[in-house]
Formats: sequence, structure tokens, C-alpha cells
Amino acid sequence: MIAVIEDAIIRRLGEAGLPYLRTVATYGGELDGDTRQVVRAFPAVWVAFKGEGDPAPVGTSRTVWHVPATWVVLVAARNLRNEAATRKGDAVQVGTYQMLEDVRALLMCQDFEPQGLEMDPRRPGRTRSLYNGRLQDQGVSVYAQEWHTRYPLRLPAPPLNPATPPGTPLPELAAVGLRYHLQPDDGEADAVDLLTLQQGRN
Repeated sequence: MIAVIEDAIIRRLGEAGLPYLRTVATYGGELDGDTRQVVRAFPAVWVAFKGEGDPAPVGTSRTVWHVPATWVVLVAARNLRNEAATRKGDAVQVGTYQMLEDVRALLMCQDFEPQGLEMDPRRPGRTRSLYNGRLQDQGVSVYAQEWHTRYPLRLPAPPLNPATPPGTPLPELAAVGLRYHLQPDDGEADAVDLLTLQQGRN
């Protein structure tokens, strides 16, 4: 699920067609590498998975857990004029402030239903500056914003017993249990009926 959600965020940003973007990708430590190479990729947006919080069970059956998760979107821009222009932009180049606004407009309250992802709409978290200053005779600005969501973790169905050969007779049916679930379903039956079958009658 982590990779699926991350890919969906990248796809959402990449398919938006923001005319100024040169790079939209998963973050792989680019800012820690060769600065001459990474600056050429600006304006850039990177997406990174930050981590998950403690899952919370849904109902008492504990077959479904809600998992809070956080991703980070980094925006990076450069400007030959000065450091302030990297943040505010100018008539030629975009600034990181505008990039943050564009990313928020694309991601806020989006749950990626068209991609079939079962998750809560993303909500924005804190934004912080990673770098604002001069680099290679040009201004560089990098900001990171957190995005929070939650998705269900379901207990998988138990596998079939490989030791049971095909054609083995099933045990005699003695009772039938009926479980009733009201909507919205919290994973726990709201009412249960147990029908006991009488043996030896046609």
C-alpha cells in the first residue's frame, strides 16, 4: 500500500502539467549528492514516505486496523538573482511559495478514488524550510510539507489446508450462524442468529 499511494501522489503531480516543473519523482537523497547535478533538475518536486503511526483496531474483532501514514513533498527552486527570488519567484522563474500553493491545490482532500485506493482524503501537515541560501552563485530554496492520510489494514483470509486431499467429505452440518451488519460497517456484527439443525429428520 505504501508504494501504491506514493506512486499515486507522483502521478497526480506529474499529470497536472505544471509548465515550470522539470522533475517529479520519488526522493532518493538527491539533495545529499552532487549539488551541480541536482540544481540542474530544479524546479523539482520529490515525494518521500515519512512513516506510519500506531494502527487502531476497528471494532473488537481486530480484523481491520486503521493505519495513520505520512508522506513528505519537497519543492525546490533556484534563481540567478538572489535567494529571495527563489522563494517569491519573478517574471521568468517560479518560486517555492508558488510551488507549495500548486502542490496543495493538487493534493488537498484528494483520496485517489479513480485509482481505487481505499484511504482517507489527505490533509496537509506542517511545512518547514530545508534550505534557503546561495549555492553555486545562485539562490536556492527547498521546502518540505507533510501530508497525512489513513488506510485500512485487513487481516488476510486463512489459506486452505494443503493437507486436506480433494474430495474429502465435509463434516456434518449441525448449525448455521447468521450475522447482520448495519451501515456504516465497523467490522463487528450488530446482531447474530444461530440456527441449530435437527438431526434424523427428512
